[in-house]
Amino acid sequence: MKSKRKRPETYEAEHGGKKVRVTVPEAIDEGNLAAALKDNLSPQAVAAIAAYLTAARVKNRQVQRQIEWFAGMLVDMLGVDEFNRLVDEVGL
Repeated sequence: MKSKRKRPETYEAEHGGKKVRVTVPEAIDEGNLAAALKDNLSPQAVAAIAAYLTAARVKNRQVQRQIEWFAGMLVDMLGVDEFNRLVDEVGL
């Protein structure tokens, strides 16, 4: 007997003027994510991404919380003082 596949959790969003369903990402290990980001992005890029995400505002509360969590994680990776220094360095 085949087991039923669990449908991923989704939310409604607007893209290109149309309403679409978007999947909610599954939880991931923060340590692995931080390591992957450090391996692939410069500290300046991490600071710039965090700065833009910090200013981002969306209508969906769950998505807003996820954006805030990710931006906070990026700042924590750098440390607040280093984040502020790098934001100034890249001109934001």
